[in-house]
Order: sequence, then C-alpha cells, then structure tokens
Amino acid sequence: MSTFLQLAVSGIALGSIYGLIALGFLVIYHATGLVNFAQGQLLMVGAMTTYLLLMQVGLGYPLVILGVIVVALLLALLFRYGLHRPMVKRGAPTTNMVVATIAFGLVLTAAVELFIGNTKYGVDAVFPGAPITLGGISIQSQSLLIVVVSWALVGGVWFFFTKTLTGVSLRAVGLNRTAAAVSGVRVSRLITIAFILSVVVTVIGGMLVAPLIGAGPEMGLSIAVKGFAAAVIGGMSSVYRGMVAGVAIGLIEMLSSYYISSAYAPVIAYAILFLALVLMPARVRQSGAHA
Repeated sequence: MSTFLQLAVSGIALGSIYGLIALGFLVIYHATGLVNFAQGQLLMVGAMTTYLLLMQVGLGYPLVILGVIVVALLLALLFRYGLHRPMVKRGAPTTNMVVATIAFGLVLTAAVELFIGNTKYGVDAVFPGAPITLGGISIQSQSLLIVVVSWALVGGVWFFFTKTLTGVSLRAVGLNRTAAAVSGVRVSRLITIAFILSVVVTVIGGMLVAPLIGAGPEMGLSIAVKGFAAAVIGGMSSVYRGMVAGVAIGLIEMLSSYYISSAYAPVIAYAILFLALVLMPARVRQSGAHA
C-alpha cells in the first residue's frame, strides 16, 4: 500500500505539470482559436533557463525565478509580435499558424542544442535535503512544491478569468471578437496578455519540473503531448478540468510504469490522446485566429 501511495504522490506531481501545459494551451486557444504546439518547447526553455542560472551562473532561486519570468515575457512578446500578429495581418489561415508554432518550437530546440548541448542536465531542488516522511511515505519536497504552485497558478488564472474586468473581457474576445471590439474592448492588447499569461505559466512549469526529471532540449515533446491530451480531455474549456485530466494522466503513467512496464508509459500517453481526440471532438470549440 505504501508503494502505491508513493507512486500516487509522484504521479500527482508529474500530472500537475501536464495540467499546467493544458492551461497554457487553453489560454491561447480561447483568446485566438490557435493551438500552440510550441508549448512543450516553451516548458523546455523554462527548465534550461533554470539550469543555466542556477547550476552554471550560480544564482539563488529568488533570482532564478526572476530570470525565468523575464525570459518568459521576452518569449511571449517574440511569439506574439514576431510570429502571430504578422501572420494574422497577412490573413494566414489557422492551419498555417499551427505549422508556424511547430516551426517555432523546433527553432527553440535547435537553438538550445546548438548553444548548450543535447544532454539532459541535473538541476538542484528548491528545498534540498531528505524527503518528507508522512505515514511511512517519503515525499520529495519538490513534488509537494509542484502540486502547491501548480494548483495555485490554476486558481489564479481562474480568478483572473472570472473575477477581473480584464479576464472577463478576454473571455469575451474568445467568444466573439467583433462584438468585443464594438463594445470598446482593446482586442489586440488582450490577446497579447493571453500570450504572456500562457507562456509564463508554461515556462514556470519547466522551472518546477526540472529538478524532478532533469533539463534537456528534447524534454518538451513528450510532456506537450500529455498536456495536450489533458486539455482535450478537459474539453478545452475549463482550467480545472484540464488540471484534473493532467493529474489523471500522471497517475496512469506512474502506476503503469511500475506495475506493468516503463516501456509502455509513452504508449499509454499517446493512446489517451488518441482516444480523447476520437471520442470527444465535439467539446472543442471551433474558431479562427484573431489579431
């Protein structure tokens, strides 16, 4: 029983990262109708930035967090004004934009491999030391931190979208851009905010998961697939459903790795995504990309 609980804790922590990726997909999708397939590489950038600032430069975590957020802001603005907005102004179809997000992610991976190396690097935990023991279960402090911060971010995003004027206006942009613009909503500014929010959440996810699984340029794809599966299972409509689905995928992956075989874990994740896409297509909102 203790082994099961130990695996469950690890699965919940890893699944919370998948939930954050789902949240990143959700925010941009609802603002623009665009599915950003560079989410995994954005998470990778967060992990690699943490490695560089913490392990190479020698900064403490407070400054590392600040540096990671600065990098996230720069990436968000580059993504928005260097890729998305120019394509919208040229009238590029959504399919072209989706391909562009894939290319953007590949460029990020290639750049990291070129300047840092194609290796997985270890990253120190925020709170190093012996695991916390509760009822005979050893829990890594990093796992607890991941769960707490991930759910706090989900709660913060929910509060932003439901309780603030900017968040409600952003939801209105996603539902009907023309009506929102006629009502005086600054659509372009709100979409930029959506990009910033999505990228910051995703990059923070990379910072959180790096001490748990390491940091490397190839880490993004598999995590992005599971995060996208969580977003689809959640219906691309609810921040909480996406997080719950992410946790469920993390639990399935961790338990199947131990009780069946670790070789089957990636197959199970892809199978979950396949079933989600086949069985729940009607829950995904269809819309075009907006300026």
